[in-house]
Amino acid sequence: MDHRLTFPPRASVLTQLRVRVRALAVRMGASVETGDRLALVVDELVNNAVEHGAVYRQHGLDLALELHVAGDRTRIEFFDPEMPIEFVKELARALSASAGGLPSLASERGRGLFLMSIYLDDLRVEVAPCGGLRLVGTVQSHP
Repeated sequence: MDHRLTFPPRASVLTQLRVRVRALAVRMGASVETGDRLALVVDELVNNAVEHGAVYRQHGLDLALELHVAGDRTRIEFFDPEMPIEFVKELARALSASAGGLPSLASERGRGLFLMSIYLDDLRVEVAPCGGLRLVGTVQSHP
């Protein structure tokens, strides 16, 4: 079962988006705890996209989020179509650098990704097929 949500890159959407993601995950068969975990991840993703995206966002393209439930796993995919490729690659490097432990406190990148890696398995950052950011991670649907 798959679901896609699109929304503007504005902090004002966060409250309703957290509620929608949590309810959607539970409706798709995930536990309430998993829904809460996904809502926290979405909050971090969207906050970062709004805050850091201010330097590159020119067209106001919608952000997107996809949830996929397969067996005992829920996969979340987040898309920021305006993120420049060099920013995506920088995030991928920051994620790789924090894989062995805590991210550098001197770096401006990686702390949010490190926090998401606590909640998500198989976290990866890559260039989306149509350009921009694609962030993917999974969580157990029933912890």
